[in-house]
Amino acid sequence: MPNNKQHHAIVIGINSYPQLGQGSLEGPVNDANDFYDWLRDPEGGDVPAGNIRRILSTDFGPQTACPTPNQVEALFEPFILNGGQGKLGERLYIFAAGHGFGDPHDMNKTALYAANAKMMFPWHIAVTEYVNWLHCNAVFEEIVLIMDCCRTINSLHEITKPQYVALQYGGSIPLPAASKVRYFYAFAVGRGGLAREDKFEDGKSFGFFTKAVLDALRNARPAQGEITGEQVENHIHNCMDKFAQGRRVDPPAIRRSNRDDIMFFKRKTAGTVPVTIKLDSYLGNETLVLYDGSGQEIRQMQADAADLTLDLEPGLYKITVNNTGRKEFFQVPNNEQIIV
Repeated sequence: MPNNKQHHAIVIGINSYPQLGQGSLEGPVNDANDFYDWLRDPEGGDVPAGNIRRILSTDFGPQTACPTPNQVEALFEPFILNGGQGKLGERLYIFAAGHGFGDPHDMNKTALYAANAKMMFPWHIAVTEYVNWLHCNAVFEEIVLIMDCCRTINSLHEITKPQYVALQYGGSIPLPAASKVRYFYAFAVGRGGLAREDKFEDGKSFGFFTKAVLDALRNARPAQGEITGEQVENHIHNCMDKFAQGRRVDPPAIRRSNRDDIMFFKRKTAGTVPVTIKLDSYLGNETLVLYDGSGQEIRQMQADAADLTLDLEPGLYKITVNNTGRKEFFQVPNNEQIIV
């Protein structure tokens, strides 16, 4: 029996944009499938398959300009139709990847272009508007939104409100329970920014941001045995450079509950793994500083040899050599030897 039967998810991945004039993408469908795999993983989201609604551009024939807004919005409709009757579950994950944009008049709105979008007819899915409705109506106790898309601004492309019913409490006022909804809203870039994708070692294209998000969900180090929004956020920021593979990328934008942070799951502290640190040019007086995935300093060490071994728990780390520009990010247990 799944542990998270009260968790639900919507997963969207759109590669093909035959009429938009911005070119098609290669990563969003791969990103959506990777996120789906994490959702289904018993060691990950552990969400029942029947609770996940997924739509991909590869579900349709080539050059068919699908999915359209109506096809994607149909995934949200059951939650809107039934959400007015009260809470539907504990947590809702929403993952969206493709070409996206921000509203020219509202910095908090972000939409995903539908596959049939054109420059003169910018058909889109107003993802953050749906999230806002679900949040204000307290349909779920927790909402996790991941958007791996650009948030560029085009003065002619405004985000239109979906045609759902008005809020249930006072017409336009959120339900009192909305203040208790825990949330984690993560965007690949800030308003006006460009998201990036590239090919990785397996020859497939992925978004840098999705790679960082999944790495955080799988490897963020627990605090008192819990992986919270804070741990995931810090891990994402600290591993973006690793997945950007030397390319400059705009930093992600993340908003989360501060008063009552979301707790993704519990994870026991694992056993340690020996990692060998090799100094590229040992002078005999180097001071090494080790940081964890959240950027917190763990310890300083005086190197008494060109090689030293550290016993480290699984997770993301950074090691620097004081008073030099030398640094290295690495992940345990994936790296057994690091050269700095």
